[in-house]
Amino acid sequence: MIVNSTTFSDFVANMRVVWLEAFEAVPRAAAQLFKVIPSKEKITDYSNLDMPRFARRKEEGDDAFQVAPTQGYRKTLTKYRVQAEAVITWEMRTYDKYDEMLSAVRGMAEMAANRLEIDQTHRFTFANATSYVDVDGVTVTTTVGDGLAFLSTAHTVTGSSTTFRNRIVNNPALSRAALEAAETLFSTQMINMAGEKVRPRPDTLAIADNPVSENIALEYLNSTASPDGAHEGITNVYKSKYKLVVLFDLATTAAGARDTTKEAYFFLCAARDTSAICEISEEPHMIAPAAPTSTNAEEFDNDNWKFKGSAAYAIEVISPQWTVGSLGDGTP
Repeated sequence: MIVNSTTFSDFVANMRVVWLEAFEAVPRAAAQLFKVIPSKEKITDYSNLDMPRFARRKEEGDDAFQVAPTQGYRKTLTKYRVQAEAVITWEMRTYDKYDEMLSAVRGMAEMAANRLEIDQTHRFTFANATSYVDVDGVTVTTTVGDGLAFLSTAHTVTGSSTTFRNRIVNNPALSRAALEAAETLFSTQMINMAGEKVRPRPDTLAIADNPVSENIALEYLNSTASPDGAHEGITNVYKSKYKLVVLFDLATTAAGARDTTKEAYFFLCAARDTSAICEISEEPHMIAPAAPTSTNAEEFDNDNWKFKGSAAYAIEVISPQWTVGSLGDGTP
């Protein structure tokens, strides 16, 4: 079919389907660790508001205990827009180069999905830093509410002088001992904004796209008997204990190139309690040009049609108590 002004409407309808299929085909692992929230506002604020853990005695005739929640730290989310453009040339349309047109639109959709995925993932990639410079040259602040890096040895809270850590001591590589060290941080370190002990329940193990880490994780999460057992029949306490999430872009630079120094990173997360927020004010979608007319969107100089993929969102991690992690390099 030659694509021209007569067939334009059908062509656009087909391209919308192609765009959506290509967008949804890109695995979006990082989204499982975020609360994805629709928002029409450009700027929004989030904060913790922790209730006391315990009720109080009430003596006869006394008033009930009036709850005084503790206000947590605040983070501001400011949306930014990302776009990718595909050009459908006159030659593509006239000479029925349909595969080339499909590739252009699919590539545009994949770029949108991949950008959202890497922006979310890089909150973990740069969890030990307070900022990074992204592929556009923009400095992205990665601090959580207390102004420290996502992984830290001395996170603070607003209602107490007590601090807590969520970076595993000595940054071990993934192993049973490392998993138990991560679990120990959940049971011994986590406090709410008033300094009271809390224990988020970890449910997800997030690792880099690294065969060594992935095979170790699969051994522990899938084996019937303990991989460390001296003989068969020893119960594997980690069997199906955690959901495994492989973050393809975790071990990458800010520009998305491979970064071997981050291949041993791993995170144990209470994803049900996540405070990682991704607000979306413009859902990823395809924007088509106007139908060709004598005054249309066809470019006068080259007869091109241009299609765009567009999205607008903001990403922040408000508090860190739901995640502990290791850089996997053995550093103190």
